[in-house]
Amino acid sequence: MSIGAVGFCFGGAMTWSLLASGDDRIAAAIPFYGPAPADADFSGSTAAVLGIYAELDTRVNVSRDGAQAALEAAGLIHEIVTFPGVDHAFFNDTGPRHDASAAAGAYTLILDWFRRHLA
Repeated sequence: MSIGAVGFCFGGAMTWSLLASGDDRIAAAIPFYGPAPADADFSGSTAAVLGIYAELDTRVNVSRDGAQAALEAAGLIHEIVTFPGVDHAFFNDTGPRHDASAAAGAYTLILDWFRRHLA
């Protein structure tokens, strides 16, 4: 059985940390606007990673380039997607930053990613 992980904000940061732990049970991971650990090392992971970012989320986006570099260094299948014109928590339909269009697009990406990378 393959395991997928998805997390938002703090949960997104924990998803990055889970990848850094090298848990080989994780086949696919989707961190949503969660900051990646500084100097991340994902070399112990085998997960396919879809990183979701919000263009206006300057606090979290600071870690995006480092996360991408660490994914590349580890040789992991990955894609980094930044949704334009939205801010942190755009997926949260109970908050003021919710963007229904971006959230729907992100949800489609989630389902597609898990279909492709979870057996």
